[in-house]
Amino acid sequence: MPQTTARGPRKLRSTNPRTGEPFRDIPAATKAEVLDAVAAARKVAPEWGSLDPRGRAHILKEVRHNIYSHLDVIVDTISMECGKPRAEALSAEVLQVVLSWLYLERTAPKHLRSERLGGALGFALGLPTTAQYRPYGVVGAITPWNYPFGLAMAAIAPALFAGNAVVLKPSEVTPGVGEVVKSILEPLPPGVATVVQGAGNIGAALVDAPCDKICFIGSPETGRKIAAAAAAHLTPVVMELGGKDAAIVCGDADLDLAASGIVWGANVNAGQTCAAIERVYVVDSVADEFSALVLDKLGRLRQGDDDSDVGSLTFKKQFDSVARQVKDAVGKGARLLAGGPDAGPPNQNGSLWYAPTVIDGVSDDMQAMKHETFGPLLPIIRVQDEEEAIRRANEDSFNLTASVWTTNSRRGAAIADRVKAGIVVINAHGETWGTVWAPWGGIGESGYGRLNGRLGLHEFVYPVTIGRNAIPRMKRLWWYPYDEATEDAFRHSIGALSAPAIGDKLRHVPDLVKSARRALRAKL
Repeated sequence: MPQTTARGPRKLRSTNPRTGEPFRDIPAATKAEVLDAVAAARKVAPEWGSLDPRGRAHILKEVRHNIYSHLDVIVDTISMECGKPRAEALSAEVLQVVLSWLYLERTAPKHLRSERLGGALGFALGLPTTAQYRPYGVVGAITPWNYPFGLAMAAIAPALFAGNAVVLKPSEVTPGVGEVVKSILEPLPPGVATVVQGAGNIGAALVDAPCDKICFIGSPETGRKIAAAAAAHLTPVVMELGGKDAAIVCGDADLDLAASGIVWGANVNAGQTCAAIERVYVVDSVADEFSALVLDKLGRLRQGDDDSDVGSLTFKKQFDSVARQVKDAVGKGARLLAGGPDAGPPNQNGSLWYAPTVIDGVSDDMQAMKHETFGPLLPIIRVQDEEEAIRRANEDSFNLTASVWTTNSRRGAAIADRVKAGIVVINAHGETWGTVWAPWGGIGESGYGRLNGRLGLHEFVYPVTIGRNAIPRMKRLWWYPYDEATEDAFRHSIGALSAPAIGDKLRHVPDLVKSARRALRAKL
């Protein structure tokens, strides 16, 4: 076990959850080292932020090249420390990061340009304006263990391209990947991107340093604590939290396609995905056929070795949580259709395999329907029609993402318009994480703010409005003194802008000009 003190662990142990074998101990940072990292970032942030965005993008391109050079090390470490298949490490983590980096290299300079605002109206009022986008300074990022490379890099990429220095606290569950991230960022100037390893006490120290903005990816429970701590400093936070995401299978769905997509969407990364399908509402008329297809496809998945389709769970706390939910559901009357505690590879010496599990006959009092599972558990819920599915998808729990399965494109779009979620996909699920040009984030319990795309980049800058007096030698109508002519000018301005008929608008214009001239001559 890692050595610990009352203030947190001194060392973080890296363990292979497929075998239970530890393979590396990594020193944890101290609070003083966190403060030093933030101070170093604060020192270098002005210079980094003052670079032309194209110059920053050119420097940051070396990080992408470094990923290519270290690809095998990245994938092997992710796979070994998380227990996930290499194909998932490649696709959902490394490829997504490369796509995000490429997108920002090409678009960040454009999205960070100053914008002229107001158009003709601004000139008419004599105050054309421009919005500038300036980096906050120092961004603290706290990221989770389920996608320890992909989510860490996704959190810091827009902050860096926007001109901020960053201090990253990766998960203590996957410290080996944290060390890989540190090595991948080495091409950047000292202080621009620093990794501090540690448990929750180190994350708390980072929030309290304070930073100028916090990016958190993790659970709603921890998100609340971070939001409260950040509020003490009025530090803005962007957070992507969990979800108990719903899929809706319509009566006209391509059931073979739906079953394939939902089996993947429920079990990718052994279900340890914020966008995993944790509820599927199936119209009753097709529920039997859909369930049979799901069970058939599930039975063909491999699990138990390095070539698995479905990996292991990543750490004991998560394994125990999934096991409790399944036991609770079955104890309260749910029917176990596949998987469960007695299925799948045997666990020995601390390994954490849990078979993909399907249940039906669920009720609202079950833990599996009230709380995020974050594991390979799929409840199938029969509904009378799509209306009931929409209602229950919106009311039974909370969605980061959701999906609709139908062969009718109009029906799919209409249902998507009514589902309450940050992301809704038709005939696929969760894949918009890879569409790096599109905003990603939740609502309510699933967090606030956005990552990815232009909106994700703009999370890490603050807009500054620059106004310019277009007629600098002329005094302003709203300056002192306030007299009858001033009031008349305002009254006729409002009439010219808001009268319902064009003739009424035009009748106000001559009086507006006359009263404005009188008022301006009397200004102090």
